[in-house]
Amino acid sequence: MSRRRTIEPDTKTALMKATDLLARQDQSERALKRKLTARKYAADEIDEALDKLKQHNYLNDEETCARQFERLYDDGKLSLKQIYAKLLGRGFDGALIDKQVPSDVDEHERAAALRALRAKFRAVPEDKKMWQHLSYRGFDGETIAFAVNEFKNNLGR
Repeated sequence: MSRRRTIEPDTKTALMKATDLLARQDQSERALKRKLTARKYAADEIDEALDKLKQHNYLNDEETCARQFERLYDDGKLSLKQIYAKLLGRGFDGALIDKQVPSDVDEHERAAALRALRAKFRAVPEDKKMWQHLSYRGFDGETIAFAVNEFKNNLGR
């Protein structure tokens, strides 16, 4: 009977820890580097581990950003600004995020704004409250005006 060799958590190399983190969730290179640095791995060991992961295509910011953008965008609950902020917070570069933005942004924004109003309000409140709610979520004025008007005309349906 063979015994599986286990490694103590504090003796894991940066590569092993990075692999563990990637196995649990897609990570950007920047986020992974931040997490490994927080765990007190040496900078050269971290760089070596990240290079090895990139060589084997386990770490690819462009593909990971595209997948995460697509998932958040298709979900339709967030404005483009919220998606952008969320991906920036996950360590993706702004230029990389900009590449993911499709051409149907206006349609998406309108649908997401209307969905946000329907989720928040059961009855039609005063316009000011709806404007505040959508503005806080990053929608632009034109999109808010459309969603508020549509919501009022259809009584939130």
